Amino acid sequence: MFNVFAAQTQNLSKALHLNQQEHFRGALPVTEIKETHQNLQSKKQTRTHARYDAEQKIILKAVYENDQLRAKDTITYQNAVGGKKATIFETWAADGTYNRRTENYIYDTRGFLVRIREFSKDGYLRFETRIKNVGRGQPYVIDKFDDDDNITGSTEEAEYLPDQNRYVIKKINMLGKESSRDTFVLDPQQAAAFPAKGETYNEKGDLIKIATAKENSSYEFRYDEQGNWIEKKRFQVEVEKGKEKRVLLEKWERKISYKPKP
Repeated sequence: MFNVFAAQTQNLSKALHLNQQEHFRGALPVTEIKETHQNLQSKKQTRTHARYDAEQKIILKAVYENDQLRAKDTITYQNAVGGKKATIFETWAADGTYNRRTENYIYDTRGFLVRIREFSKDGYLRFETRIKNVGRGQPYVIDKFDDDDNITGSTEEAEYLPDQNRYVIKKINMLGKESSRDTFVLDPQQAAAFPAKGETYNEKGDLIKIATAKENSSYEFRYDEQGNWIEKKRFQVEVEKGKEKRVLLEKWERKISYKPKP
């Protein structure tokens, strides 16, 4: 299975999906989502509160663990139809330690993302990510620089496979040698049309089964009248004496608020 969320550890993936909006079904605009996630193994519970503007762009995301605020992202945009302008990331550790950093996003005259600048809570520039794009605005080379303008970490290069809904990220070390290669989903909304081996999707395009050598899981969904899921469960599928047994591992519940019709 190729999971786009795992891609967020990659700088190039972050740039590619920076302005990708969430997919909501139905005619009514979403204004707010309150989500609860329970891990039945660790007994850990996380609540997420997200708010959206009139264009369905996320403007606030707050995460609570055991009812304690742990993280908050505040997002601003260039304009109603433009990409993200800045994100303020705030975190609160269990011991009360507070941290804050800000990312500013810079675009060229074509509207392609070309810079991501990260500032400390004191306003000092810490890192700058420089991006080269292909003609459709997809990043294909990324380098990250520190505040002394020295490259930090690996150069990332992308190869796009649109006929497979995939892209490959190669990491190139300081010696110019490839150190890793990973494959990710290009467009999560099209994942059902390009399933990976062992994946099964339902009629709404949601993943309901993964059967591979590394994982055997199934998912159940419950939807509201707009067609958006409001409950999701993940099960581990075990086979005992030729019979399948499902063990509930995780559960998500969402309360979605919509803007009423005028």
